[in-house]
Amino acid sequence: MKQIFTWFFFIAFIQNSSACICELFWNDWNEQQMIDVINYSDVIFIGELKARADDCYEFEIIEIFNGSLKKGEIVTGYYVTSCSDMPYRNGEYLIYGDYKIIDYEIFLDYSLCSPSRNISDLETEQEIDYLTKELKFLNECFDKEITTKR
Repeated sequence: MKQIFTWFFFIAFIQNSSACICELFWNDWNEQQMIDVINYSDVIFIGELKARADDCYEFEIIEIFNGSLKKGEIVTGYYVTSCSDMPYRNGEYLIYGDYKIIDYEIFLDYSLCSPSRNISDLETEQEIDYLTKELKFLNECFDKEITTKR
């Protein structure tokens, strides 16, 4: 009887499940990976997390590398797909995002598979070194001189 129930469960519910599988890991600096993520991002910015709810968040834009955002602007994002990410704690984030249209409104979405992350709580030398290289590369690509509080 347990086997029948188990098979029923898998058949009935497995089609509705989905998961995000990331092909890239952002542990080591890789210039070609950065070029690829830049090419596929609608916006790249540094923002301060201002609000977070179950499936929604807001960032205040601090610096913009790419996209049609302005300093001080508030952008709203949602957990849209199984690959969407959600900010996990307050602080400054470096976001590589895309715009999604939901019910005729435009919202920010950023992926678990992108190098988007909280840059306020970097702890290891490797994380700090990676961010330094990343900011240098972004500044060169977009002719900017953006730094962080670090």
